[in-house]
Amino acid sequence: MIDQLPEHRTLPDDIRLRARRRLAEGMDPAASNRTPALIAAGVSLLAAGAVFAGQALTGGDAELADPSYQHNGEFVGKDRAVVNHVEPGTVHPEALARCLDAAKAHPPAAEWQTIATSRKNGTTLTAFRSSTGVFFCANTATTTTISAPDDTKLETGMRQVKILFTTPTGTIAGLASPDVKLLSLSRIGDKGWHNTSPALVGGLFLAPSGYTKAENGSQALANGYSFALRGVPKPVQSVVDRPLPPADRTSPEAQRFAGCLTDRAIPDPGQFALGVTVKVSATGTIMLGRFNDLMVYCLDDGGPLRGSVYDLRDPDGMDILDGATVAAIRAFYDFTPMEGGGSSSSKLAAAGLLLDPRVASVTYTAPSAADVPAVLGNGTFVLAAPLNEDGRVVIRDAKGTVLETIKPTR
Repeated sequence: MIDQLPEHRTLPDDIRLRARRRLAEGMDPAASNRTPALIAAGVSLLAAGAVFAGQALTGGDAELADPSYQHNGEFVGKDRAVVNHVEPGTVHPEALARCLDAAKAHPPAAEWQTIATSRKNGTTLTAFRSSTGVFFCANTATTTTISAPDDTKLETGMRQVKILFTTPTGTIAGLASPDVKLLSLSRIGDKGWHNTSPALVGGLFLAPSGYTKAENGSQALANGYSFALRGVPKPVQSVVDRPLPPADRTSPEAQRFAGCLTDRAIPDPGQFALGVTVKVSATGTIMLGRFNDLMVYCLDDGGPLRGSVYDLRDPDGMDILDGATVAAIRAFYDFTPMEGGGSSSSKLAAAGLLLDPRVASVTYTAPSAADVPAVLGNGTFVLAAPLNEDGRVVIRDAKGTVLETIKPTR
């Protein structure tokens, strides 16, 4: 279902990846009994179009960018190592110090070999190797979670995937056989709200921003083939090593917002303070939360509340407004059912953060149209406007002085 932000508007991975596989098979000159290339190409073009035209259409809760994989000259998506900010052989000094402090059944620090670090949406995930096995450490602003060394080996064969590490806030990591070039993970029975496309590095997969409760039933989609994963471990208990006062939850609006954080891959959920609550239609209300430069977006349209976290300082993000004073993602609302399932919307808003304390107003202006002001509150804002590229978003201070003018990006 599509009841969230357009970054999550691609077709579900299983449809998209199987379409790619069919296209590749159709292009194989020796594949006389396989799907014709023309038919498969049409399916694949539908999948490709979903990345662009389908941003307001039905789709799974997967990143807009595709994993790093080129299939017989097919279109190429963003490298998951780039999307997940992977740094091979690197560990951040502060992260290492926190991991060492939290370590228990681990060899001495001198024996820790860093495989890679991956960062996404407020979580830093580092993979280590030692003589006693591989282990993982995840850091958020307030917690550290570290697994015990594990010398598990994958079974012989193609498309082998095994989850070794999960955290209470949805970080997932494990092993993948060398042939796996395209991987996504999801809850079994998932309706598009609990899945992730991890980065692949050194025989491992790393998903710093994944999904929760993976142990209740997870499946992998590896190179276009789907299968259930067995032996998924329960989350490792986190250590609160950088405690902070919790956000205020006393108001009814803040309590309602807290429901957006339940069972979602959101680091430090207790730290997100309620920002603006904006009724954008008769049936839809956008709620935003903020913690540092992280934002939680949540659409309350009468159904289950599901928040998604965004790092608006992420240079690889999908911002519609990317400025020095404000940053925002595109958010659709007012979804209507589509024939055959799913829902669609053409109603667009910018949901974002105020990055400069001087900002007093955010206004969309376009030729031959009335200006549309944003609603601001607690360091966040919602601007429900067409946000066409021929328009501009003007940011002013309390005296009306223009601080910045931004062209929306599509």
